[in-house]
Amino acid sequence: MIKKPTRLAVVLWTCILAGFALMEFPGVLFFHDMVEPRILGMPFIYGFNVVIWAFMCVVLFIGYRTHWGRRAASEGDESDAPDPAPEPTGGAH
Repeated sequence: MIKKPTRLAVVLWTCILAGFALMEFPGVLFFHDMVEPRILGMPFIYGFNVVIWAFMCVVLFIGYRTHWGRRAASEGDESDAPDPAPEPTGGAH
């Protein structure tokens, strides 16, 4: 049984692939000896890298918070469930 990807999964995969493509984009090397244009007050190549890294961090954080990629646990399957916390022992009550 093949599951259809959710809309969120498609958007996250698209953003991640676009982010990696932009990180490795060789066109930024045309600006390596130039101070202008500036992004966030930094020369272009530094500002561009900061913006793309911030974008990728936000996308991965959204994926983390939405439990992207984790399969939903079925009613009888608790293999992905965390172990219950052990009861504290010893010490004063």
